[in-house]
Amino acid sequence: MTTRRVVLGYDGSTGARAAVEWCIEHARLLDAEVVVVGVVDVVSMAGLAPAASPSVSLSFDSVVSAMVQAVTDELTEAVAALEAADVSCRTVVARGNPADSLDRVAHEESAELVVVGRRGKGGFVEMLLGSVPHTLAHHATVPLVIVPADD
Repeated sequence: MTTRRVVLGYDGSTGARAAVEWCIEHARLLDAEVVVVGVVDVVSMAGLAPAASPSVSLSFDSVVSAMVQAVTDELTEAVAALEAADVSCRTVVARGNPADSLDRVAHEESAELVVVGRRGKGGFVEMLLGSVPHTLAHHATVPLVIVPADD
């Protein structure tokens, strides 16, 4: 028997926590495993790095490793909530553009659905509909659920 899968995009935001709650309610009904995906967007983060300075000696690899660890740590919150509700789950840390990464992981996992919160951790540009949900709404190749949050 093939396991049904739901990909859950998680970034620790209020919207992402609402998406976890949606998965808790619906994954059991769908008899689905939840694949909780955190994304390390190295390209976007590279623009935030300080200019080269003699007092700063961080290698690109050490910065990426720290980012991967931060995302991995963040996913534990979602996993704890899902496991406490007896929902089968596991994590994937992807690298790249978040919307593209979620769609790619959905295909790699043969997921039937992608679930994201309406807004993530982004700032002003995400005031109405977050950039990741917006991009997925226009370009996802699997069904998409965008969960509103009380924020």
